[in-house]
Amino acid sequence: MYQSNKLSRAVKLAIAAGATATAMAAPNVYAFADEANAEEGVERIQVTGSRIKRQELTAVTPIIEVDAQEFAISGNLNIEQKLAELPSTLPAFGPSSNNPGDGTARVDLRGLGTSRTLVMVNGRRWVPASQSGVVDLNTIPASLIENVEIITGGASAVYGSDALAGVVNFNMKDDFEGVEFSTLYDVTDHNDAEKFNLDMTMGGNFADDRGNAVVYLGYSKRESLMQGDRSFSSVALTESGDELVAGGSSGVPGTRLFAGDVVKADGTVVGTFGPNGDGQAWVEPSSRFNYAPDNFLQLPQERYSASAFSHFYINDEHRIYSEVSFVRNFVPQELAPTPAFTSVEINPNSVFFDAATQQAFLNSGSLNADGNYEGFIGRRMVENGSRQSIDTRDAFRMLVGIDGYINDDWSYDVYYSRSMLDQTNLLNNDVAASRFIQAVLTTDDGTACQDPSGGCVPINIWGEGNISQEAIDFVNVGAANVTSITQEVFMANVAGTTSWQVPSADEAVGLVFGYEKRQDSSSFRPDEFLASGDVLGFNAGEATVGSYSSDEIFMEVNVPLVSGADWAEDLTFWGAARFADYSNIGNVESFATALNWTPTDWMSARFGFQQAVRAPNVAELFQGSANGFPGATDPCSADGFQSGVTDVALCEATGVAAGQVGVFAQANSQIEGSFGGNENLNEESSDTLTVGFVFNPMEGLDFTIDYYSIEIEDAISSYGVNNTLNVCYNIVKDINDVTCQNISRRADGNVSVVKSLNENIGLIETSGIDFNITYNTDFDNGSSLNIQFRSTWLDKFDVTSIAELPDEIDNCAGYFGNTCGTPRAEFQSNTRINWTKDDLTLSALIRHIGSTEDDQIMVANNNNATAPDLVVPELDTKFYLDVSASYNVSDAFKVTGGVKNILDEEPQALGDSQSQANTFPELYDAIGPRLFVSATYTFN
Repeated sequence: MYQSNKLSRAVKLAIAAGATATAMAAPNVYAFADEANAEEGVERIQVTGSRIKRQELTAVTPIIEVDAQEFAISGNLNIEQKLAELPSTLPAFGPSSNNPGDGTARVDLRGLGTSRTLVMVNGRRWVPASQSGVVDLNTIPASLIENVEIITGGASAVYGSDALAGVVNFNMKDDFEGVEFSTLYDVTDHNDAEKFNLDMTMGGNFADDRGNAVVYLGYSKRESLMQGDRSFSSVALTESGDELVAGGSSGVPGTRLFAGDVVKADGTVVGTFGPNGDGQAWVEPSSRFNYAPDNFLQLPQERYSASAFSHFYINDEHRIYSEVSFVRNFVPQELAPTPAFTSVEINPNSVFFDAATQQAFLNSGSLNADGNYEGFIGRRMVENGSRQSIDTRDAFRMLVGIDGYINDDWSYDVYYSRSMLDQTNLLNNDVAASRFIQAVLTTDDGTACQDPSGGCVPINIWGEGNISQEAIDFVNVGAANVTSITQEVFMANVAGTTSWQVPSADEAVGLVFGYEKRQDSSSFRPDEFLASGDVLGFNAGEATVGSYSSDEIFMEVNVPLVSGADWAEDLTFWGAARFADYSNIGNVESFATALNWTPTDWMSARFGFQQAVRAPNVAELFQGSANGFPGATDPCSADGFQSGVTDVALCEATGVAAGQVGVFAQANSQIEGSFGGNENLNEESSDTLTVGFVFNPMEGLDFTIDYYSIEIEDAISSYGVNNTLNVCYNIVKDINDVTCQNISRRADGNVSVVKSLNENIGLIETSGIDFNITYNTDFDNGSSLNIQFRSTWLDKFDVTSIAELPDEIDNCAGYFGNTCGTPRAEFQSNTRINWTKDDLTLSALIRHIGSTEDDQIMVANNNNATAPDLVVPELDTKFYLDVSASYNVSDAFKVTGGVKNILDEEPQALGDSQSQANTFPELYDAIGPRLFVSATYTFN
C-alpha cells in the first residue's frame, strides 16, 4: 500500500505552513492514505487565501466559501447566479444580459470590474473567454464543483495579475469512484423559460489504487424568454413629467425625419410618415418605436461539456496528474430590427410621397444643386427582421503536472497548461449603410435608383411596411467574426519548513518560492463589412491582434512569532511577494503582508496590507480603432474659450491662426474621435488594507467582522473627445502631454480628429465592512440547524475617471443610474437556514438588497437634480425568499426541489436610468417565481 509515513508528514507540513504553490486547493498529494489512517480522523487541510495551508477562520485575508450543497439546494443551473447573490459581488453579465451583453457569464468582486477579478479552477488559471482575459463561468461545470473559495482584496502577490479585486477559485471533484447521474429541470410559474441539464460523472481507481480517473459529461439547455412575455418589461418606459410612460426609440418603422423645415400647407411639420408616404407630425413620446418585445429577457443557451481528471502515484513520493476540458457554449442575443440612423439624399418628386408632402420638401429651401433634399433620418428596418448576434464558443484546456516530496520537510509541484478558445460571432439582419443610402435616392417613378450601380434596388422607407423583399435583399448584410485566444502557463515551485524558528514560537518558519511563465495571445478578425464601418445596426470594429508574455518569481513566508503566551496563544506573520517581467510593460512587483493574532481560543484578529497589480490585457492594448462623432466643444473656439483659463499660446502652437483664438466659430458641434487600444499602457496598481476579527464565543457559533479598503491607481480609462480638449488647453497646458499630442487640426484651425485611446488615468476607491455569522446546533430529536448569515456594508465607492479632473468624482455608494450603473446598495445580506433530520433537509434563503438613489441626485452640483425632479428617485429595499427541500430516498438516490422568489417580488420599474427591461435584471428578478426539481443517482 502506498502510505509509508506520508500522511504524518502531510500534517507536519500543513501545520508548519508548507504547501504546494498551485493555489487555494492544490492537488491532494498530501491526503493519499489508507483506510486505517482515514479512521484516525485526519482530514484534508484546505488552502484559504494563501498557497500556504491554513484553517478558514485563520486565513490571512477575508474569504467566503460556498460549498457544493449550496449550489444543489438552491437549484442554480448557472454559476454566476449563485455568485451574484453574495453581498460582496456586483452582478455582471448573466442569463438576462441581452443588450448590453456578449453571451458570457461573469463575476465581479466588489464591483471593481470583471477584468479585475481573477477566476481559477483548482487554483490554476482557467480558459479566457474574451480578449479582456475574463473567464466565462459557463465553461465551468457546476455539477463537478466541490466548493468555491472567494478571496476579496488584492491578491496578485500570491496568484498573479488580474487579482486586484480578489480571486474566485472553483475546487473540482478530482477523486471519484462510481457512476453518478444528475439532472435538473427549472420552469417559471408562467410555464416558460425552462432550464434543463443532464450530467454524468464516472470514475474509479486503477493500478492497485495508485491512480484515479474521473470523466464528466454534461448537457444543459436554457429556453428563451422575450421581454414582451412579461407585462413588466413589454413596453420600453421613459420619463414624462411626473410619471413613467411608454417610450422607445426615435428610429421608427415609418421613418423619422429629423428636420423642422419640411412643413405642409396645413402647417404640419413633417416628422414621420404614414403608409402612403403622407407626412405626419412627430408626437412625443407616442410616435416612438417600442423595441422591448423584440429583446430577450432570458437568453437561450445550449452547452456541451466534457472533462477528465486523473492522477497516478509513480511511487510513494511522487504523483503525476492531468486535467482536460472541452466546452461548447451556444448563446444567441436578439435585438429589435436595425435602426438606420444616417444622412440621406431624398428625391422630393418621388412617387413614394403624396402630393402635399412632395410640395413640403420642395418648399423647404434645403435642396442641393441636384434638386434633392438632404436630411438625417431614423428608419426601423422591421421588414429586415430582428438583429441577431449568435455566439458559439469552443473552449479547450489541458494540463499536465507532477508533484511530490523532496524530503520529509519539502514538497514540489510543476505543471504546464494550455487553454484555447475559438469564438464565432454571427451577426444577422444588419443593413449596409452605403447600399441603404444608394437605394433611398430613387427616380421620380420609384422604379430605379438614381445610381443603379451594383444592382441597386430602390427602397421605399416612407411608411411602415413599404419595403419590398427585393430591396431588403439588396441592403441586408451579415457578418461572421472570429476570435481566437490562447493562454499558456508553466509553473514550478517548492514549499516546506525550514530549520529556522523564533525562540518564542513552537513552530518553524515555512516557505514557498517558485517560478511562473505565462503567454497570452489572441486575435479578433471582423468581417469586411464590420471592419469597413459599412453597417448601421452593429458597432463597427477593426481587427484586434496581439500578445504578451511574463516571467514571474514569487515567494511566501510564514513566521510563527509567539506560541502559548498569556497574551497570545498564537502570533504569526505572513508575507508574500511577486516580481514579474512583462514583455510589454517591463518589470512590476506586488507584495502582501499579514499579522494573525490569537489572544484566546475564542477570538483572533488579522491585519493585512497588500499591493497588487494588473497588467493591461490584449483588448486594452491592441483594440482596433473605431471612429465616432460625439458632441464636443473646442476650447480654442469662440464658444469654448475661457478667458484666463484657456492657454492662447498653446492653441496657436497646435494649429489655430494667430489672433483667432476665442474668435473663430467651431465648424460643427460634433468632433470626430478615434477610439481604441494603446500599446503604451502601464499596469494598474492597488493598495488593499484589511482588518478583521474572528470570534468563537461558544460551540457551534462563529462570526467574523472584516474591514476592507481598496484603492486602484492608474486605472485604465479613456479621456473622450471633450475631456481631451479640456485637459489639454485648460488644465495641463503642455504641448508634450498625451492629450495635446492626440489633437489634430485642419488648416482652418478647426479640430480634425481627436485620438482617445486607453490611458492609465483613473482612480477607484472603495471601502466597507463584511459581517458574517455561522451557527450550528443539534437538537434532542436528532435534527440539526445550520444558519449562515453574510452581509456587506458599503461605506465608499468613488470613481475618478480622469485624474487631472479631481473634482469630478462619482460617489456611487448607495446610487444607481447612467453614471454608476448597477445599484450599489450600502447594505446587502443573505441568510441561509437549513434544518436537517435523518434524510430530509428543509432550506430557506433570504436575500436583502438595500435601497439606492438615482445618481442624478448624487451629481446634484452639476445638474441641480433633486428627488422631486425625478419620477423614480429611489429604488426601494427588496427581500427575496427562496425555499427548497432535499430528501435522500436511498443511499444512492437523492431528490431536491424548491421555489425561487416564492413571494413573487417584482422589480421597481425605471425609465431612463436603467440597464435593460426597465430595470437591472441581473440584480432584480424580472422573470418571477421559478420552480425546480433535481435528482442525483449514484452507482458505487
